[in-house]
Amino acid sequence: MADQEDVEFKTVDGITLRGRIYAAKERGPGVVMSPGFNAVKELAGVPAMAAAFQAAGITALVYDPRTVGLSDGEPRNDINPFREIDDLSDALTFLSAHARVDARRGVGLWGMSLGGATALCAAALDPRARFAVAAAPATEYAHDGGRLSGVLAKAARDRESRVKGNEPLYVPMLNAKGESPAGFNLGMDREAGMRLLGMQDEGDALRAALAPNHVNRTTVGTYRNLLLWDPRHVWRYLDKTPVMFVVPENDHLIGRDAQLRHYELLPGPKRLHVQTGVGHMDVLEGPGQPLVHKLQIDFVWDALAGRV
Repeated sequence: MADQEDVEFKTVDGITLRGRIYAAKERGPGVVMSPGFNAVKELAGVPAMAAAFQAAGITALVYDPRTVGLSDGEPRNDINPFREIDDLSDALTFLSAHARVDARRGVGLWGMSLGGATALCAAALDPRARFAVAAAPATEYAHDGGRLSGVLAKAARDRESRVKGNEPLYVPMLNAKGESPAGFNLGMDREAGMRLLGMQDEGDALRAALAPNHVNRTTVGTYRNLLLWDPRHVWRYLDKTPVMFVVPENDHLIGRDAQLRHYELLPGPKRLHVQTGVGHMDVLEGPGQPLVHKLQIDFVWDALAGRV
């Protein structure tokens, strides 16, 4: 069996999701991994984290969320956290049946940014998840109130137009200044956005790819979905599932203090690591990467052994 294997699987509602399995050398536990807002599986240090799990004997599945990257789903780049929660459970079903995974030894969920928040929700709702790891979790989204009425007006016109058979209205995820034109903090701070956009050699920011198969746009309806998104009431059901938060010290996007506040509210077994000197997009990368990897791997083994 290859160390890395491109795979696809179906969700309950028939959508095909595509990703990659990092198979451990021997049969053992597994982890499903979800990237951030409108992110593909190649972004923000996710592949390196998957490879670290693999090297530690934990088979990892990382995939593009529905409507994003190589995965199916229409409209394209229509981000809906509620559907992504359900998809994580379907991914758990798929991974549990893999030849290198022994579900009796335990399977769990991991996520980055928005993926961290949806992983926590899925773990709260799916008792098969034996653990959950949230790296820089999007505990809450802030938005520019001055732009909100205009964004919602566009979203309403978009729905009206789509009922008539027209294509959805898209807006850039990041504009040429590295900012969200919709006024939402989307899991990528301005500095990181400018750095990634600056790596591209394309004049049109709307089509600038931040990673392979990534498209720098979302539907305007995405922001209507985000206004409904408040996962905190679900996390109170994490009373038995071990949870780890990996919090960037300099997270100016979601905010370190906001993440710590939500961590303190978790009712069950939990573990916290605050990574010094990094921002939201850098928490899995840079000089501290070996330590961050090790701490998450140790947590998974401890969680499966009942030591959290």
